[in-house]
Amino acid sequence: MKSIAVVGANLAGGRAVEALRAAGFDGQITLIGEEPWRPYERPPLSKEVLWDPANVPDNFFLQDEGWYAENRIDLRLGVRAEALDLTASAVQLRGGDHVRADRVLLATGGSPRKLNMEGADAANVHYLRTRDDALRMAADLVDGARIVIVGMGVIGAEVAASAVRLGCRVTAVEPLAAPMIRALGPQFGHWLGEEHRKRGVDTRFSRGISGMKVTDKRVTAVQLDDGSLIECDAVVVGIGIEPATSLARDAGLTTNNGILTDRQCRTSNPDIFAAGDVAEQEGFFGGRIRQETYQNAADQGQAAAQAMLGQTVDYCKPIWYWSDQFDLNIQFCGHIPVAAKVTVRGDMESNAFAAFFQAGDTIEGVLTVNRAPDMGVGKRLVERRVAADSTRLADPDFSLRELLKAAR
Repeated sequence: MKSIAVVGANLAGGRAVEALRAAGFDGQITLIGEEPWRPYERPPLSKEVLWDPANVPDNFFLQDEGWYAENRIDLRLGVRAEALDLTASAVQLRGGDHVRADRVLLATGGSPRKLNMEGADAANVHYLRTRDDALRMAADLVDGARIVIVGMGVIGAEVAASAVRLGCRVTAVEPLAAPMIRALGPQFGHWLGEEHRKRGVDTRFSRGISGMKVTDKRVTAVQLDDGSLIECDAVVVGIGIEPATSLARDAGLTTNNGILTDRQCRTSNPDIFAAGDVAEQEGFFGGRIRQETYQNAADQGQAAAQAMLGQTVDYCKPIWYWSDQFDLNIQFCGHIPVAAKVTVRGDMESNAFAAFFQAGDTIEGVLTVNRAPDMGVGKRLVERRVAADSTRLADPDFSLRELLKAAR
């Protein structure tokens, strides 16, 4: 094997090329990205970049500009990969260039799902996925601006918190009963909704939008499905992403809600791999899932690099993510099983607590709020499917590490 192409100059693609060189691969590596930027961190887009767009954090980019030249990474930025030429073992780029590759990693990510109504593409309707998206959004998140957030998943909730910090008047519209309810469950979704309300967010849960009023190509008001009209200066939409599967699908690879991969990150073609938000992988608790998390993109990109080099890889991890909103550091690992037994450790009213979700006695999910050390242990409890007595879990004086020792 003399050449590898990575399609997607993002976190998964960036970590993959780093891992290839770290593992000693000395052949040609081409990193292809549609954005003009080398790989960067996306978590700051909904926070630090919005707070102070003129001063991007020093660690925003994965590597300094010289690293790619020093490690002989051929960066093809600001260009779209148009097709996989499986017969010629090449990636066809827009403009006609072909990048020869013995193996290809697809880290194509996804694009924001858009509203299907008039005004969805207005200049002041924002969808957050890229650095440029964040910079455009920041121009509208000014002190006193009236901002409507549509969708209160992780992105919507984080932008709502940032907008409040910037002095905006924020209305959040969510068709479900609470923010992040799919991820946190009803009890903790309602807790988070109340925290947003306490901090000034006008929360409109169990409500959808039926239309937008457009004046001079800008949205000036959003109409809800109950008939109410909310005047605004800008709209932020966070209703999920569409996985970028067209490249794989057009090449005949197996796709569903993403590009299907095995535990070696390999697609239905043995020379093509996939990682990150676009990969539909085997779920830790069964079935198949797509993980849209920072940690999965980083870890799976590295795992795919190792697998492309023929190393033994068995990638199957539970979801782990974090979200910073206001003064709340929220972390979650695992999943919430059906009819879960829920045990809270600490005081929810103080916003410093952990919650454990059990199927029987087995810990299958852990939520922490402002208790990061508990998550350090909690992740391993989930990964090892540790069983525990709920009385011990609730006892703040009981060391969770004792459960790990017993599991060994």
